[in-house]
Amino acid sequence: MTVSLRKRDRAREHLIGLIEARAVGQAIPSERQLAAELGISRPTLRAVVDELVRDGWLTREHGRGMFVGAPKVDQRIAGGQASQGAAYPPAAGTWTSQVLNHAVIPADTAIGSRLRIETGTPVLRIARRRLVDGEPIAVETIHVLDELIHGLEMRAVESNSFYALLRDRYDVFPTDAEQIHEAAAADSTEAGLLEIPAGSPLLILERLTRDQHGRLFEYTRAAYRADRYRVTTHLSLGNT
Repeated sequence: MTVSLRKRDRAREHLIGLIEARAVGQAIPSERQLAAELGISRPTLRAVVDELVRDGWLTREHGRGMFVGAPKVDQRIAGGQASQGAAYPPAAGTWTSQVLNHAVIPADTAIGSRLRIETGTPVLRIARRRLVDGEPIAVETIHVLDELIHGLEMRAVESNSFYALLRDRYDVFPTDAEQIHEAAAADSTEAGLLEIPAGSPLLILERLTRDQHGRLFEYTRAAYRADRYRVTTHLSLGNT
């Protein structure tokens, strides 16, 4: 087992070296050629290639071979013990936003239930598209209590971190959140905005956020491209 793992590690390092030396879309040698060069079996090499394809480093095209892909954007979450909350360091790449539409609306039953407010309470709804290095990565719909951020300019939303904007301009400090991750298939609207085929896999994130006063003030639903985004969580297990 140790020998097999070392062979796989060596194969992975070799393949990543080939990938990093090429541009996205360029071909790499065939599995047969790579297995011969590395002195490993085809099944061992294929297992490594499968991992790199899953992570977006490589793509396969039937009858043509393997090509350099764009690795997934990795959002790392440092989750400590429950009392410590979770930290979100910036994900890789240059993130930008495009506001698709926005309006102050009366909270319906679903939003009112989530934010624990009365139906009809004014809520600012912002739909925006998130991009990484110019490539669409997510479609996000934010619902936030309008009384806390009345008069928010959408240009500021596009050019700043949303939470930094809340802190710096409105003295609203997000302190903790509950976030759910689910899998879904892209509908026609999501697919068009994300420039992927309808039915493509999505990672859905739903988040409820509290401020420094313990008040639920934001509910967000975001649909991320599963082929370009993943979440990695580090858990501190203590003495359990």
